[in-house]
Amino acid sequence: MSSEARDREPSGPVNGPPRGDAESLRKLLGQEIGSSRWRIGDKLPTERELGETYGVARNTVRRALQVLEQEKLIIRHVGRGTFKAGDASSVTSAFLPSAGSLSPAGVVECRLIFEPELAHLAVARATQVDLDRLAQCLRGGETATTVEDFERWDGALHEAIAQATHNQTIVAMAQALAVVRTRGEWGQLKARSMTVEHRRALHAQHANIVASLIDRDRDAARTQLREHILYVRKYMFGE
Repeated sequence: MSSEARDREPSGPVNGPPRGDAESLRKLLGQEIGSSRWRIGDKLPTERELGETYGVARNTVRRALQVLEQEKLIIRHVGRGTFKAGDASSVTSAFLPSAGSLSPAGVVECRLIFEPELAHLAVARATQVDLDRLAQCLRGGETATTVEDFERWDGALHEAIAQATHNQTIVAMAQALAVVRTRGEWGQLKARSMTVEHRRALHAQHANIVASLIDRDRDAARTQLREHILYVRKYMFGE
């Protein structure tokens, strides 16, 4: 954590939640994350430190952080810690007109231009932690039992590629584009078009992309990302 971030932290508990109340802690931490206590990119205290500060058990902290991660208020990296990410609406307003104006087809078209070009930075800058996160997302997609679970791991994998660039502007733009995944129209398109064959093909493409990033082969990763998004566009929209 930066010295500036530590300076912004209060010295003691801040109206902590009742012991064991993960939902109250989630709300309290959400308010803290939305305030000026931490800036986007700042590292938050550890689970143990948060437990001591708010007077709750670590499993309570862990449950609260899981929800905050799902809400995209924080980013958690195994071995590195938890970081403030900013909520999806703030990211969207910074880079895009509004979530409601984004069409799934338009977002996929934008991804086709944007994501393959991340390969160079991801290959150059990815740490072992980043590569482990990519492998974790790949395993999650392989073992997913529902379309919703597979879609969640699919989104996490693409966000992990953006994270591997270690460029916060790129990360924020990727998160902004991912907002469309939360809309019903995207889910309906996925549900209609996600056959067993498509899912197998998507997983195989993901595996090839991750393998190329691990091998530090930027040209292969770039080509595979482009072919992957073209495939998504074809089976979702018939283009």
